[in-house]
Amino acid sequence: MSLADDAFIDARLAYWQRHIMQTAASLVPPQTGPAHAALGPVLDQLVAVYNLASGLVADLRQSTDGSIATSDAGRAYLSQLANALAHSNRAATHLSTAVIGLADTHRLTPRPGTTAPVESQLSAALGHAAALRSLNRALAAVTGPLSDSQPGTGSAPAPAVIEPHRRAADGPGTQPVRRRP
Repeated sequence: MSLADDAFIDARLAYWQRHIMQTAASLVPPQTGPAHAALGPVLDQLVAVYNLASGLVADLRQSTDGSIATSDAGRAYLSQLANALAHSNRAATHLSTAVIGLADTHRLTPRPGTTAPVESQLSAALGHAAALRSLNRALAAVTGPLSDSQPGTGSAPAPAVIEPHRRAADGPGTQPVRRRP
C-alpha cells in the first residue's frame, strides 16, 4: 500500500473520530419537566445520529469502489467503518426509544398537574443513555489500531457465546420456564 493510501486512511479516521465525538457531545439528556419541551432537542439529536450514519454509509460506498479496498489496511479501515456504522445505527434505535418514551409521556399526561408514567420516563432516560454508550462504542471502533479490526478478530467471540445457549436448548428434558409476575 502506498503512503498516500496510508495518509488517506489516517485522515479519514481522524475525521470520523472528530465527527463521532461531536455527535456524542451533542447528546444532552432529555430535560426534566414537560415532555413536549424535551421532545424537540431529542429529535434534533436523532437527526444528528442519522446524519452520522448516512456519512459513514457514503464513505463505505466510496471507499469500497476505490483502490483502498484491495489492501489489508484498507480492508481493516472498511471494517472499522462498518463497526462504527453498526454502533451508530444502534444509537439511532436507542434515541428512537427515547423519543417514543417522551411522546408517550406527552400523550399520557395531557393536563397540568398529572404525573407522567414512570415507564415512559424510564424508557426515555434509558434509551438516551444507551444511545450515548453506542456512540462511544462507535468512537472506539474508529480509534483502535487498524490491526485490531481486521476481519476475523472481532467476530470470533460471538460463536463461543452462542454455543452454550444452543447446548442448553438442545439438552434432553430442557423446557422453557414460565415465571409469574
